[in-house]
Amino acid sequence: MHRRIRATTWVRCVVGIALILVAVGTASGLGWLRPIDDLFDTMRFQSLPSKASGNLTIVEIDARSLEQAGSWPWERERYAVAIDRLMGAGATLVAFDVDFSASSDTASDAALADTIAKYPGQVALGAFVQRQSFAAGHSSVIENRPMAAFTRDAIIASVNVPVDEDGEVRRYAYGSPWGPQASIASTLAGSSKAGEFAIDYGIDRRTIAHLSFNDVIEGRFDPALVEGRVVLIGATALELGDEFATPVGLLPGVVIHGLAYESIVNGRALMTVNPVALMVLCLGLGLLLLPRRDGRSLPALMLRHGLALSAIVGLPIVIQGLVPVTVNIAPLLATQILFAVWATQIEMLRRGQAIIREREAGLLHLALHHAETELPNRRALLRRIEAAQPPDRGTCVVTVGVERHAEMRGVVGYNVANALIRKLAARLAEITGADCVAHISSSVLAFARAELEACALKDLLDRLQALETNFIVDGHSIDIYLRIGAAQSQGATLSPDALIERATLALAKAHTTVARAVVYDEAAFGSPANNLALMTEMLDALTTGDVTLHYQPKMQTSDNVVTSVEALCRWYHPTRGPIPPDIFIPIAEETGQIRALTDWCFIQAIKDQARLRAAGHDITVSLNISGRLLADETFRDKVLEFTSSVETKLCLEITETAVIDSPAKATEAIAAFRNAGIKISIDDYGSGLSSLSYLKLLKADELKVDKALVTEVAQSQRDRLIMKSTIDLAHGLGMSVVAEGVEDGTLAACLSLLGCDMIQGYWLSRPLPLNDLIAFLSKRDAEALLTDTEETGSRRFHPAGIKRCAWPEGDPAPQNGSGLGRLPIRIPEVAPTFRPPRRPSSDSSGGTALKRWCRLGDSNT
Repeated sequence: MHRRIRATTWVRCVVGIALILVAVGTASGLGWLRPIDDLFDTMRFQSLPSKASGNLTIVEIDARSLEQAGSWPWERERYAVAIDRLMGAGATLVAFDVDFSASSDTASDAALADTIAKYPGQVALGAFVQRQSFAAGHSSVIENRPMAAFTRDAIIASVNVPVDEDGEVRRYAYGSPWGPQASIASTLAGSSKAGEFAIDYGIDRRTIAHLSFNDVIEGRFDPALVEGRVVLIGATALELGDEFATPVGLLPGVVIHGLAYESIVNGRALMTVNPVALMVLCLGLGLLLLPRRDGRSLPALMLRHGLALSAIVGLPIVIQGLVPVTVNIAPLLATQILFAVWATQIEMLRRGQAIIREREAGLLHLALHHAETELPNRRALLRRIEAAQPPDRGTCVVTVGVERHAEMRGVVGYNVANALIRKLAARLAEITGADCVAHISSSVLAFARAELEACALKDLLDRLQALETNFIVDGHSIDIYLRIGAAQSQGATLSPDALIERATLALAKAHTTVARAVVYDEAAFGSPANNLALMTEMLDALTTGDVTLHYQPKMQTSDNVVTSVEALCRWYHPTRGPIPPDIFIPIAEETGQIRALTDWCFIQAIKDQARLRAAGHDITVSLNISGRLLADETFRDKVLEFTSSVETKLCLEITETAVIDSPAKATEAIAAFRNAGIKISIDDYGSGLSSLSYLKLLKADELKVDKALVTEVAQSQRDRLIMKSTIDLAHGLGMSVVAEGVEDGTLAACLSLLGCDMIQGYWLSRPLPLNDLIAFLSKRDAEALLTDTEETGSRRFHPAGIKRCAWPEGDPAPQNGSGLGRLPIRIPEVAPTFRPPRRPSSDSSGGTALKRWCRLGDSNT
């Protein structure tokens, strides 16, 4: 893998270097880099100034000379006079940058020819080459040479100035490319070299002696400026148009020839670096500036770039000052710039990747840590379990919950509460050796341990229960109470998420029990997945008819009349058989499906009540209401709207615990139900949480005493006293009393004597399907009619039979006026029946009510 990465990196480097060199070479060849070279050439010329040799004097055909002459072109005698004047002053060679290719008048031409003949080999005349036409398609050239009369004794020299494509003069030729003659500068310098060189514009042209042509012909000049020197005559007047662009500005052609002469005689004829050699330098520079992707050498790379830039700009100046060599640094600068761009791109990419990695690390930290305490969260614990869970051994997850955490946080504040959780986590890690104590909810910490046997788990839980729970946080001394839940997986069959869920369920169980620590037991808790599946099946059963309502009668003790029934839900599963209500109703509470079940019970009870009324039995139907629904305003409004539109007699049985969480909303709902004509019954009174304050708070119609207070009434004086006081209290508050769990006649007689208004239990009847209930009620009505016409034929209890209640010795039996009296309790002849529930019949009673109920529930679905 590393070799492959290195090979890929090497290939990228080679390709990158090649692309940069190709780009630089192309730009240089097309002349795109010339402006940069001109800029730095000018800087070098200014940095390396030099003076002229003093061997050259330029005679200018300037504007004053033209003005004095009065016409152009001049007569050839003027040039002859100038030659005589200059040669007479001691000039060694006189050269003309003037066109003598065309004839003038014969006398003038003869005069110039004679003068040249007087100084054979000491006069140089210029020849030049030009295109015949600048029209498109014409590329042929012609050479303009002086007249034959002038060339016999004169030297012929090329006065062409090589101009680059951009119109600037940078180079100069030793000789003419179209003939054997030397250039005029080479002629003046006596050089016989071939080829080209770069003019050294660093030579100060102002140090070259200048004379006006008019002063020369009039003899008004210093002979010392001519003696022993070579003289170059040429035009400097603007109107003659002999000007060229150079790196240092516009210069007349005669001055350019003069600077070329000075470059040759001073040894400053600059040689340029070969383009191939320059590309080799660019390659070496690229290797020096090659960037790395790791970013570790970035400071060193920046230093190399700084040194390279200094060398590129400074070394050519040093080299040109020492030897006549000029280096075009534009390709080198372009190479450095491109490598700098490459390095910048790589660095930006590296930094971008680093930012992404840092951001991902931050997001991962946020995803794996609690936002307020910075402790590992549930996801972190899941990953820890997945990473550490042995494939063939169990893992244990322990959850630790802080009791009354919300109240404590409200008192000390969020910051102190979070600091407390962090200290608790540190203490748990210290005593358990856990390397990951996670904050999985506001008041719950959790950790995992591998390979814990049962005895080791018990020891761990004991140590946790003995944990010091006093903490000093920001000057606050805080004592907390801990609850503990634990769950173990046997093998790797249980996922980490399910393991944490089970430990959480065990902790929730610990919050509701006396024990501080609870270990999850699947047999006792049930599988959450199975519970969800069971609820799905229950919802299906509501539509298929597998869930039905059975009704248990409640009889008045005053006249033995059944005036109400309690609706009890029964589920007969097609494959599992009967499923007890104490299994599926708590699960419905936990999973939130109790709403759907209650809705169905309301609809079915009203439909069944309609059938009972049609059969001649106008009785009240009692329905059990979940505490969660009692405080649900939507459910309350739905029930009120529905019952206001149908004829019904309902009683809602609620427990005291339903009021504990939201007493205000519960009492408001109870008042609304009672105002709508729905009776309210307090169910399971005496089951463990009975409080007189709730009897004061709840405005109910009925008090239903739990079986726990009923069963021993016939045998225990204490129970009878409790029952009697309860009945009197309820009557005093305007409530009737119902005793549930009555399973024999003796108990029924005792309750009647104590003043209990109604009894319910197996002694009277088991819960019955609707059809059996109708038959039960019809038979009782028939027996009641027979009793009214004939007092015999039915068994009845009388006060004398109270001795069967087994009053304890010395305990006086109740007397009339204290709950005793006529006890007309008839023992039913109908044997209690129980069979698997049937599906509802095709009777459509209540169908309209069902549709209306469903419509009312659409907005809450």
